[in-house]
Amino acid sequence: MHKPKFLMDADMPRSSAIAVRSLGFDTEDVRDLGMRYAKDQEIIDYALNAGRVVITRDLDYGEILRYPQHPGAIILRLPTGFVAKEVNEALLDFLSSAKNDVLQQAIIIVELGRYRRRPLKA
Repeated sequence: MHKPKFLMDADMPRSSAIAVRSLGFDTEDVRDLGMRYAKDQEIIDYALNAGRVVITRDLDYGEILRYPQHPGAIILRLPTGFVAKEVNEALLDFLSSAKNDVLQQAIIIVELGRYRRRPLKA
């Protein structure tokens, strides 16, 4: 399976896209696409068309009944007081340990030291 491509949501630190790129992943940031204030559905539509998995802290992206056509998402569920460095460390720890096939076609909730994966139907 090919290496996944990512779309960083606006609720992630600006430095997160750079951090993920450092692992060799093709990563876009919605703010660089003029989508800083885009609605979730617009971001999902863009990610579907571009073949990208959304990386976000917004739990709404996990609602597959609301968004039945879904590109997949990595949702970070971390303490609200985490600064950018801590968010990026948790994200990089997860991405460094996960196999590429785990990262695609799923909703993944990343917490400190663990993750849960719900596969999306093809």
